[in-house]
Amino acid sequence: MKIVSFGVNNFRGIAGGLEKNIIEFNNSNTIFLLGQNNVGKSSFLKAYEFYYKNATPLAEDIYRMDPENIIEFELVLQLDDYDFAKDSINNKREGLKKWLSENNYLRIRRTIKPAEGKKLSFEKAENFTWSYENGSWEKKNYGGIGLDTVFQAALPTPIFIKAMPTEAEGEAIINEILKQKASSKLEDKERQELKEAQAKIQELQDKLYNPDSIKTYKEEVNKYFQSLFPNTKIELSEKDKAKWTENSIGKSFSIHFEHSTDGVKDNTIPTSYERIGHGAVRSAIFSLLLMKDIAEEFVRVEHRKDYIVLFEEPELFLHPKLMKQLRSLIYKVSESSTPYQILCASHSPQMIDITKEKSSLVRMVKNNEGTQLYQINDEFLKDSKDIKTKEQLKQEMNEVLRFNPFICESFYADEVILIEGPTEEIILRGYLNEIQSDKDIFVVNCGTVNNIPFFQKIFSRFNIKYHVICDSDKAKMQAIDEYGLVGFISGIQKTIYDQFRSDYQKVNYKCGLFQINEPTFEPAHRNDNIVEILRYSNLYQATDGKPYNANLYWKEILQPNLSKQEIDQVPIIRYLKNITNH
Repeated sequence: MKIVSFGVNNFRGIAGGLEKNIIEFNNSNTIFLLGQNNVGKSSFLKAYEFYYKNATPLAEDIYRMDPENIIEFELVLQLDDYDFAKDSINNKREGLKKWLSENNYLRIRRTIKPAEGKKLSFEKAENFTWSYENGSWEKKNYGGIGLDTVFQAALPTPIFIKAMPTEAEGEAIINEILKQKASSKLEDKERQELKEAQAKIQELQDKLYNPDSIKTYKEEVNKYFQSLFPNTKIELSEKDKAKWTENSIGKSFSIHFEHSTDGVKDNTIPTSYERIGHGAVRSAIFSLLLMKDIAEEFVRVEHRKDYIVLFEEPELFLHPKLMKQLRSLIYKVSESSTPYQILCASHSPQMIDITKEKSSLVRMVKNNEGTQLYQINDEFLKDSKDIKTKEQLKQEMNEVLRFNPFICESFYADEVILIEGPTEEIILRGYLNEIQSDKDIFVVNCGTVNNIPFFQKIFSRFNIKYHVICDSDKAKMQAIDEYGLVGFISGIQKTIYDQFRSDYQKVNYKCGLFQINEPTFEPAHRNDNIVEILRYSNLYQATDGKPYNANLYWKEILQPNLSKQEIDQVPIIRYLKNITNH
C-alpha cells in the first residue's frame, strides 16, 4: 500500500477548504513542503501521525481552537497484491471491491466535530469511504482506523523526525526499533519457550538480540550516516540487562559515536550525544530510522512503500556542504527499491532538487481564507518544457540551474521579476537594495528570453506573482489589450504574452506586469526622451561585455542620480517603480 494523496483541514495551524489542503503524492516518493514561517508545515507532518494513531484531539488541535471548525483528514491509498495477500484484507476482498477504483485506489475521510458545551471537547470521529460507483461519500467502517482495523497493518507507518530531538528521544527510537524486532521474534519462535522456564531468559535474550543481526543493522545504518560524516560512525552498546519480569525480557541500548582518523579509532575526541552536535545527532536518527525495515528483517518489495518519513526541517544545524549531501541521501532512500516515502518541511532552498524524478514541491501560503497548497512535480515540469523522458527533464533542469543556481530561493518569495540576462539583473538588484519596500521581490535571471515562458508556468502554478521585463527584439507588436498588456503577434514574445493572458484569466491568482525594452536594453536607454545625464553611455565598449557595462551604468549614472525627478525617464527604473507599486 502507498499513499496517493493526503489532505487535512482545520488541524492546528492549517485552515481553508480541504480541497485546497491536499498533497498529491501520485508517483512522487519525495515531497518538500515550502513556505513562510507559521503556515502549518510542521502541522501537516504531524497530521498523518495523528491520523495513523487514531489520536484523541485536544482543544489546541483544532484551528484557532474555534468550536465552529471541523477537523478533517482525507486519504487516498493504493492497495497492491502484497496487501491482498494478508489474511486481514484478503478475507474482506469481496466487500472491498465496491470501494476500490480500477487502479485499486481507496479514498477515505475522517471528520472530528467539536461537541456542544462550554468546554471545547469533541464528538466521536465519523468515518466515510468514497464510492467510486455512486460518486459520493458514504459513512462506512472502512473509512476509519479505529472502527475497522483491516488497514492498520497495511497503512504506511509514520516515522517522525523532530527538529530538536533530545538524547532520550534518540535512545527511545533505537530501543523501540530493536524491541519491535524482539517482539516479532517472540511471536514467531520463542513465545512457548518463554512460558516454559525462567532459566532460559539469558538464552532468549541472546537469540532476540542476536549480535550478528544487530551488527548487520549497524553496518547498514552507518552506510548512510558516513556518507554525511565519513570519519564518524554510530555505535550501539548494551546499557543494561532488564531484570526478569513476567512481561519484560528486553535489553536497553544507548547511542554513542566513534570518531576515526584514517580508519583508526580516535579516543581523544569526545563523542557523547551532547558533544557531537545537533546536525550529526539528527542525521544519526535519520539513518537509524531509515534502516527500520532491516532491523525488523522486513522483505523489501519494489515500488511498495511501507513507511512515510515525516522530516521536520532536515537542514537544521548542518553545514551547507552537508546539507547538499543530506538532500541527495533523502532522494536516494525514497527510490522505488526502498520502502520509504518522504515528506519534508523545509525553509532551505538548498534542500530542493528540481532535477529529481518522482519528487514534488508543495508551496504553502497563508491568506485571509486560511492556508492553501500549490504543487508542482516532475510531470508538470515535463509538460511545461514539452519533453517526455526523465533524462530530458534532468538535462533541461540542469541547464536552467546552470543559468541561475539560486533559482530555488525564488520559491519562497512573494513576487518575482523574470528577466532574460545579467544586464537587467545587475541594475534590478542594485535598485532593490537601495529602496525601502514591504514587498519580498526576487529577481530571476532566466538566462535567455526563451526560458521565460517556462518560469511563467512554474510561478503561476505556485501562486507566486510574476512580472516580466524583456526586449521586444523587433517582434511584431499590437495594441495594449484589456488587461493592460503589450500584445505580440510573433516571436517568443508572443508565447510570453499568451501565457500572461492565460494567467490573468485564472481565478484567485494575481498576475504582474509585462514591461518591454524596445528593441533591446541598450538603445532603449539611449533614447532621446531620457535626459542626457541619465542615458546609457555611448562610450561603453561592447568588447567589455554587457555585465561590466551594466555595472558601470548603475554605479556611475543611475545610483548617484536616483533622487533626481528625471530618473523616471529611465525605462528600467520606471519599470521597477511600476512593479513595486503594483
